[in-house]
Amino acid sequence: MKIYVASSWRNQYQPEIVEQLRTRGHQVYDFRHPAENNDGFRWTDIDPDWGTWNASQFKKALLHPVANQGFRLDMDALDAADAVVLVL
Repeated sequence: MKIYVASSWRNQYQPEIVEQLRTRGHQVYDFRHPAENNDGFRWTDIDPDWGTWNASQFKKALLHPVANQGFRLDMDALDAADAVVLVL
């Protein structure tokens, strides 16, 4: 089964959930490591000072190629998933 694990970067349980599902034979999308040699999208990939952005700057950053690539990886995995597991 293809599973998309939805969670936050701050969620300490996400890596363990991904691993447990994989050990049970499932194909699991891990947004922290969506592809080989890819550690997932972070706003710091666009600007190290992203934490100081206002709403307009966030809106503009959504059009950045790096943000678009991260979004596309996540959405493609979500579209391909048989199930979604939300980890709160």
